[in-house]
Amino acid sequence: MIKLIFFISDLLSHPKHPDGPSRWFNKNGDLQAKGSYKGGKQDGAWEVYHESGHLAFKGNYKDGERDGPWDIYYENGRRKIKGNSKEGKPDGRFERYYENGQLWERLTYKDGEPDGLFEKFYDSGRLSTKGHYQDGKLDGFWEYYYENGKLKRRGSFKDRERDGLWEFFDEKGQLKDRRTF
Repeated sequence: MIKLIFFISDLLSHPKHPDGPSRWFNKNGDLQAKGSYKGGKQDGAWEVYHESGHLAFKGNYKDGERDGPWDIYYENGRRKIKGNSKEGKPDGRFERYYENGQLWERLTYKDGEPDGLFEKFYDSGRLSTKGHYQDGKLDGFWEYYYENGKLKRRGSFKDRERDGLWEFFDEKGQLKDRRTF
C-alpha cells in the first residue's frame, strides 16, 4: 500500500501535464495508471494498478482533488476502502474492509470530519463498537462488544470525553463495574 501511495503522490506532484488522457507504464510495459488532466490538474476518472496488474484505486478527480466516489483494492482484488470525497475531503459514507472481504468499519463524513453513526466489526463479522460522531468528535451513546457478542462496556461521550454513567461487563455479559465521569 505504501508503494501505491507514493506512486499516486508522484503523479500528483509531477510537473504540469498537458490536458487530456494520460497513461503510465511500469518497466515491463504494464499499465500502472490512467486518467485525464484539465488545466494541468487531475480531472475525471482515474485508475491505478498494483504491480501485478490488479486494480488498486479507482476514483474521480476535479481540479486535482478527489471528488465523488472512489475505491481502493487489496492485491487480491477485494475492496479495501470505499469512500466518497467532495473537493478533496471525505464526504458521505466511508467503509473499510478486512482482506477477507468482511466489513471492518463504517462511518459517515461531513465536511471532512466523522459525523454520524460509526460501526466497527471483528473480522468474523460480529459488531465490535457502535457509536456516534458529531463534528469529528465522539459524542453521544457508545457500546463496545467482546468478540463473543457480549456487551463489554457502554456509556456516553461529550466532546471526546466520557460523560455520565459508564457500565463495564465481563465476557459472560455480567455487570462488573459502574463509574460516573
